[in-house]
Amino acid sequence: MTIALAADRLPLPADPSLISLAYQHEHPLQAYEFDDTLERWTVTARIDAKILAEDMAARAETDQETLDAIQDVAVGRMSFLRVRMFGPDNPFHAMDSTTGDVSRIGERVLDVARGEFARDFEEALAHPVGDLLVMDRVILEPAWRGFGLGPVLAGAAVRRLSPGCNAVLCEPGSADGPKLTEEQHRQAAAKLARVWSTIGFEPFRHGVHFFDCHLQRPLDLLAERQQEFTALCRSWNAQHGPR
Repeated sequence: MTIALAADRLPLPADPSLISLAYQHEHPLQAYEFDDTLERWTVTARIDAKILAEDMAARAETDQETLDAIQDVAVGRMSFLRVRMFGPDNPFHAMDSTTGDVSRIGERVLDVARGEFARDFEEALAHPVGDLLVMDRVILEPAWRGFGLGPVLAGAAVRRLSPGCNAVLCEPGSADGPKLTEEQHRQAAAKLARVWSTIGFEPFRHGVHFFDCHLQRPLDLLAERQQEFTALCRSWNAQHGPR
């Protein structure tokens, strides 16, 4: 389930051009259970304290004592699962061992018994050969919401993690699930589906969305989002003066 929550639009807390992404993936040397079939990736978006302090010092915005107290600024976090279609295990069994969200995605796109692409999903792909990448969670810190950063961060992470994959999958949903009525949940899912469509995700069936890694359209859409991000950075710098 991909997540992006609405928030009142406030000024950005820092220069967005300073954001960096850190990728973490751990696995035991001796594989257990589905370690050779399922890769879990955590991606953290943040601004490094040292870089932020240098930026603030260049703008002469604060004194040295304040600069020394600066800490990393959390922007957001994401989680992805890479499913190896030609690994030693049935890929659906590997997906089913994680969360209900990921298991539901597997049920929609895989033939559960054979551990291969379902026929209708295979027909939806240009070249149905390769692994799957599941975009499981995308969560922005409240101060960074409302500026279009979700698709930019997610798209950048997908570009790093998707080589060798034929499709990226997600199931748009809200982090406030238990607190929402069924109608509110549907509205939130529809809103998020529109958000993820800006980097190429299209509906498949039963709430699952995907984009084909072999098509040019997702790359073109991500380039458009990057242009918007560049404009956002320029706007922030115009308001806060040159370094």
